[in-house]
Amino acid sequence: NYVRFGIFLIILGAGMAFYSYSLPIYNDEASFIKGISQIGDIDAAQHFYTIQDQYLTAKYLLLDYSICAFLAGVISIFIAAIGFRNLKSPSNISSLVTIGVVALGTSMLAYYGDSWLNLSRNLSPPWSPLKLLGTDTLKKPLYFLIAWLVLHCIVLRKDFQLGKRFRDFSLDYIAIGLLSSTLLTGGFTVITIIGGQPIYVVPALLWFYFHLSLLAGKQSALRME
Repeated sequence: NYVRFGIFLIILGAGMAFYSYSLPIYNDEASFIKGISQIGDIDAAQHFYTIQDQYLTAKYLLLDYSICAFLAGVISIFIAAIGFRNLKSPSNISSLVTIGVVALGTSMLAYYGDSWLNLSRNLSPPWSPLKLLGTDTLKKPLYFLIAWLVLHCIVLRKDFQLGKRFRDFSLDYIAIGLLSSTLLTGGFTVITIIGGQPIYVVPALLWFYFHLSLLAGKQSALRME
């Protein structure tokens, strides 16, 4: 039952979050500070993270996984509300393109937010503090994602059907390129949840839905030929 499973994940996520807030960042901060104060100039960063691993608690790890569990629970309940067999691609091109654009935007926000999160947690060596990503750093992933989106939107020009149910998908007349990108985004979605990267879960899900919709629409058109 997707609803019960979703409720379980939400409760589990809440419990993990409350427990994580009760934990300190380091189990012995005084010893940690003393240890890093004795680091020399050779392989300083490597020694810092080795010492940090000895004293760092599971606070942030549990917090990240609690958010992932909560999001997975919400997704399960959402799927239950719609009905797994009723999941389908958008019924018009503008909605599908909008999902791709939103996926691009949330990806950039997550990429920037990830640097802000690392900065706020202050887990880097004190002599090399992290900085928020600048405009020049954000340009490369932005241009790549724009090109990625435009390249896949070319599929919509011809031989494409909208509003297709995902349950009707089969391996007949498969579009290999779209199958590859769909598997890629699907794998990324799984990795973000299992790997405890909650900041990337939403954009990953949007990209996966976008590519799955393209794959279903293209395959349906090929089967009609």
